[in-house]
Amino acid sequence: MLFTIILFACRSEKSFEDGFPAFGYRETETPEQIVIADSSDGLNNPRDLGMNPGMPGELWIVNRTDDSVSIIQNTGLDTQDSLHLIDPYALHFMEEVSSIAFGKPQHFGTCQESMNTYNDQGEENTFMGPTLWHADLEEFAKSNPEAVEYLSDLFGMPVDLGSHYDMLHESPLCMGITWERENVYWVFDGYNQSIVRYDFAEDHDAGYDDHSDGVIVKYVTGEIKREPNIPSHMRLDHNTGLLYVADTGNNAIKVLDITSGTSGKTLPVQEPGTVHFEKDNATFTTLIKGSTFNMVRPSGLTLIEDVLLVSDNATGIIHAFDLEGNEIDKYQTGSADGGLMGIYASSIDDILYVDANTNEVHRIQSEFSIQEDLSLGSDEY
Repeated sequence: MLFTIILFACRSEKSFEDGFPAFGYRETETPEQIVIADSSDGLNNPRDLGMNPGMPGELWIVNRTDDSVSIIQNTGLDTQDSLHLIDPYALHFMEEVSSIAFGKPQHFGTCQESMNTYNDQGEENTFMGPTLWHADLEEFAKSNPEAVEYLSDLFGMPVDLGSHYDMLHESPLCMGITWERENVYWVFDGYNQSIVRYDFAEDHDAGYDDHSDGVIVKYVTGEIKREPNIPSHMRLDHNTGLLYVADTGNNAIKVLDITSGTSGKTLPVQEPGTVHFEKDNATFTTLIKGSTFNMVRPSGLTLIEDVLLVSDNATGIIHAFDLEGNEIDKYQTGSADGGLMGIYASSIDDILYVDANTNEVHRIQSEFSIQEDLSLGSDEY
């Protein structure tokens, strides 16, 4: 499966002005789409996906409706199989999950589009933010008996906090997440309209609750806008320090230079011991105005080989841009309004997307694709 720019950049001397096809097919041909996963694999309003870099061929898909993860093993092979898992305390740590980002092998973070109602069992509040997890299936979505015993003794009542490794609580309505390094992630904070850097520092292991060493830094408050029920995905270019953001509510793709800015005022904290402050004067620019390219609600976003891929939740189109903000090509997935959300590219030959309307993950496949499996690793690196 190939986008136009990919073939152009890597395999041809022709220019796009010469009519070179951006999505790897001639005018008379259409790339084949195949369904990789569907509701039989537990997909239930899927919103994002990512490949586990610590386990080749293992695709993770997060589902909003039941706060779950569908895990596709041996993706694309005849031996493909799936698991559908819900953490014992997902009603907090993965409530209305919006996005997933793998970092160092076997570690990943999620964001939750939630005001912390414990699946409507309590009054909403702002005690919500990104969660850190471990992808080891011997641990994930299982209770840690040692943590349960420790916390139950501490609080004098049964306490089971599932398998989460850490959580910080300064970003309700969190719409997107991407990894920087170690236990550091960036998120799209829809409640505070901020881009936020979260350093979980040292995690507390599975199922414990010491969140006191986190460092939270808020950037560009008020300069982004959440669109309810539509994730705003992000990707960091580790080579340049530029963070690409799908600013869904403002119909734009924006870029934050994470090396810019000066320390600003200290902010209140939800948890004693954490550090929380603003960063002033960061360089934050608009790379793409969506209306220029007939985009309506940019949602999914990934960066692969200097190509920025953006999915439009309203039109079902995946747009391909160069890093100057020029549209290279676009591809109509056929996804209806409200369906197209997270996209993933493990290489220039493999592109996947979720359709929340049909509860499916699709793979776009062209005649140029010779890969039969999706075992290459993560686009987070």
